[in-house]
Amino acid sequence: MTRELRGLVKGATLALVAAALGSSCVPGYQRNDNSPVNLWVVQMNSGVPLQSDVVSGLNTVEADLIFVDVANRTKNPSVTVPQIPLHIIFERYTVTYTRSDGRNEEGVDVPQRISGALSGEVDVATSGVASLALEVVRIQQKLEPPLRNLRRDVNDPGNTTGGGAIVISVNAEVCIFGRTLAEQVVSDCGSMQIDFGDFSIPNAAS
Repeated sequence: MTRELRGLVKGATLALVAAALGSSCVPGYQRNDNSPVNLWVVQMNSGVPLQSDVVSGLNTVEADLIFVDVANRTKNPSVTVPQIPLHIIFERYTVTYTRSDGRNEEGVDVPQRISGALSGEVDVATSGVASLALEVVRIQQKLEPPLRNLRRDVNDPGNTTGGGAIVISVNAEVCIFGRTLAEQVVSDCGSMQIDFGDFSIPNAAS
């Protein structure tokens, strides 16, 4: 191997090592967008699991609305006052459902994932949060398997029949997406527990 070739190989190796070290030392939220601010999902549904009734009242189905607390924090600690270009406008969100037992086929074991538009904004700040309202479970999801299978037969006097499972507990990952006024993409995700069941019938869960 010539001296020149050895030099090229050495240079390429050092570049690869530097790239690997750089990617392992930089947090994901800094690598995934070019914004000077971080969007944080701080809390969902006041930090408590959501009890989602698949049918309520007189055989009615309702969507589940939650509030998500988010924060806009600058990556530069020397920036302590709001700046217009760092203002975040929210655009959309997604919700994906998984189970701890690994049975995660959508439409069979867990509801189909959803996405939707968001409306809201938050200034960059050193403290405080903004609240976003969003549907974490939609009506259509409760009319399809597996949530539809949790509904009990209202004509059964003992309310003993149903679709098999009594309650399905899932982890819902909610991801929020937005842009700063300088058109830089920001996003963050948070998780919460949702327990699905026909809770309108007394003692439906056991």
